[in-house]
Amino acid sequence: LTPGQGRKDAKTRLQEHLQGIRLALPQYLLAGTEGEAHAQQFRVACLIDGLGIRTEGRGASRRAAEQMAAENALAALDRR
Repeated sequence: LTPGQGRKDAKTRLQEHLQGIRLALPQYLLAGTEGEAHAQQFRVACLIDGLGIRTEGRGASRRAAEQMAAENALAALDRR
């Protein structure tokens, strides 16, 4: 994708890339949680309609899991 965007988070970079190629914004869905309330792990799926891409991310917060899912989606786009 575009060099020099390293300071932006993965969700922002993914959104900007998809807007640049005129695709709908990604959807983030909570795929599950694991662990006790004080140490939960969240699983989030990132769906990109029109490209058939579905990735997952895990993290200690929903936001962290979304960022990981977006990072994985960017990697999937790079492999295309």
